[in-house]
Amino acid sequence: MPLSVELSTKLLGAIETDTLVFLCGAGLSMPSPSYLPSAARVAEICYDKWLPNENLDTALKYDVDALAGHFHARGDFASVFIPLVPWNDLAGEFNQGHVAISDMLVSRAAHGALSANFDTMIETWAEKHKVAMQGALTGQEATTFQSVSNPLLKFHGCMRRARNDTLWTQGQLVEPAVADRVQSCSNWMNLHLPGKHLVVVGFWTDWGYLNDVLAAAFNVTNALSVTVIDPNTSAELQGKAPDLWDKLNDLSGSFTHMQESGAAVLEELRLAYSRVWARKFYTLGKPLADGAGVVHNPDANALSCDQIFDLRRDAQGVSYSHAATLKEPPAGAAEAAFAHIQLLSAGAVAGGSWLNVAGRSVRIVNGQGQGIDQMREGHKEPTTLTQADIVLCAGAVDLGVPAKLIASGKGSSVVSPAAGGGASWLTRASALAELGL
Repeated sequence: MPLSVELSTKLLGAIETDTLVFLCGAGLSMPSPSYLPSAARVAEICYDKWLPNENLDTALKYDVDALAGHFHARGDFASVFIPLVPWNDLAGEFNQGHVAISDMLVSRAAHGALSANFDTMIETWAEKHKVAMQGALTGQEATTFQSVSNPLLKFHGCMRRARNDTLWTQGQLVEPAVADRVQSCSNWMNLHLPGKHLVVVGFWTDWGYLNDVLAAAFNVTNALSVTVIDPNTSAELQGKAPDLWDKLNDLSGSFTHMQESGAAVLEELRLAYSRVWARKFYTLGKPLADGAGVVHNPDANALSCDQIFDLRRDAQGVSYSHAATLKEPPAGAAEAAFAHIQLLSAGAVAGGSWLNVAGRSVRIVNGQGQGIDQMREGHKEPTTLTQADIVLCAGAVDLGVPAKLIASGKGSSVVSPAAGGGASWLTRASALAELGL
């Protein structure tokens, strides 16, 4: 288990106090199933594509900074080099590291993330869950985009938003537009890093010029802590990027290098955060349980990260097509939490975020004071998803007026499936009666 108890406690405390900031490098996008190429491989592809047109110096073949600099120096960087970049190879599937960072930005568990990656895998996970996250290219955009999620500041650039302005070589830093953008990102970093816990993941790669740019950008010495997560030894990291290593050491009096996979540690941090969330959720139901004389303590540690993600969405009252966007369970989810405790105390068996009562699966959602039919209509989910037998809408009201006059159907039925599928959507009282409790 890569995440130590000591580090877990520190980072969970950072989440609680809104002081967690990530710094992500290209190494974040290299593990399975993303498999993005290294800088050396990108340089090689560009070099080989252009070689029939020009007898290039072999010293440029594996050095993307030098190769891009070659074209930049003679004025055809935008017209020749940028089209050579294998953009399709820089797209792909997000991995668990991307998922963890995206989830914690969307739910505002992380104060922000600084990224040297121009791929869009962090944003893609958010978009898949109905959150239109955008990577910010300036400090002003980081502030503006905060209405959707906490900031993802991409100081390298973004292949989707401004492909021609991505940073490939130090020679670009003399261009006013690039210099202004990098300075704007630096200003945001220096404004937001003091008093924060910085977690550095995947940065020591062969994109060396970015290490230098970042080292020049930091001008603070009062971060609460710096944790570098990288499988290489400290000596290897210092040898690859001595200026960045020294700068990160200077950011805080508390510096730690954890020799582990960044994606694995991020996944464990997301799980630890999710279990804290689940424990807070179950605690909301305790006063109601005490009042009803019901005793049961649900075990958040028995749930996986994906199961708690479903629990978070159910507690928020949103469908599985959406993300969980709340850092803590809403106070209005108390009845939903109580329903979990009540059914478990009556002999229900936990099956992930759902419960099994005498062979019938029960999903508990926060009804938020809405009508049953309104809740069902709002839960438009793929018919390929497994459906519960009963959806217990805690806090919902059965008004007896359908929100939409359409037969519910199921995926295999002749009638087109309606929102909410073929499950029975019931208030808590009706569900208890249906289950004979």
